[in-house]
Amino acid sequence: MTNYEFHCKTKLILSYKYWRSKAYLKGREKSLDRYCQNANVFLRMKKYTTLIKAFWQRALHYRFTVFAYRVGEVAEVLILILMWTTIYAGQSSIKGFTLQEMITYILIGNVFNGIVRNWLSGMVASDINEGRLSMFLVKPMSYLSYVCTKEIGRITLPVLMSVLSQILVILCFSNTFIWNLDWGYVLVISAMIGLAFISELLLSYLVGLVAFWTDEVDGLYTTMERIKKFFSGGYFPLTLLPAVFVQISFFLPFAYSFFIPAQIYLKKMDLSVGVYGLGVQVVWIAILYGVIRIVWRRGLRRYEATGI
Repeated sequence: MTNYEFHCKTKLILSYKYWRSKAYLKGREKSLDRYCQNANVFLRMKKYTTLIKAFWQRALHYRFTVFAYRVGEVAEVLILILMWTTIYAGQSSIKGFTLQEMITYILIGNVFNGIVRNWLSGMVASDINEGRLSMFLVKPMSYLSYVCTKEIGRITLPVLMSVLSQILVILCFSNTFIWNLDWGYVLVISAMIGLAFISELLLSYLVGLVAFWTDEVDGLYTTMERIKKFFSGGYFPLTLLPAVFVQISFFLPFAYSFFIPAQIYLKKMDLSVGVYGLGVQVVWIAILYGVIRIVWRRGLRRYEATGI
């Protein structure tokens, strides 16, 4: 507990005891109890928002790096559009996709992918290998809560810049881009991207925990990224492949960060499919969290922090 939190909680307790004694005669204890509970929740939330703010400010020191990555992203999208424009030369459609739909798929899919992306595995692996994990084992805040909050603060700036750069590209292709502002579709897609962000965060955390057994996780991370990009439809729409790949993708968490929300946006999938997909995502989040708890307990048994 920080000095700030200790000071706030002390004031809260003293204030609570005083006003409860006054309120007792007026029969207002319940409202005061509820007020104090809300204040305690606020103090807990303050802990997380302070972490996010701190790492947001730290990310500002790497503005050029963030900008350089965004230039690379935009270049990649433009190359994909150029490639598909060349492929479509003399063809009106390919496997049910017109050129306009393909360009929209690339643009909107990269927006979704930019929102859910994170680099948590490297941070977790570094904490384990360099012995920094030990300091979190005696703190009241769990390590999972800490690193996830830290990662959210760290990636907020890159995500915002990524989304803004992709929106600028979309505006450049506004005459070709297909606009879908149907609120039903927007709500389902937003929920899907939110759950995809959580599942991607948990999956990346799980990859980082492999550092309990090995010094390097870069190879595993790179392999997972390629598998995810393939089954998410990041290289091309999965409908261009045999139907079995599409069916498999529905039962994996990867497609919900690119392919499926992009298909729903283009109205090539019904909203009922999207609602079903939300259920699949919730199940995957529960599975990943359960696996994380098992791996965490077993990993701690092997953990030998350096310098201890």
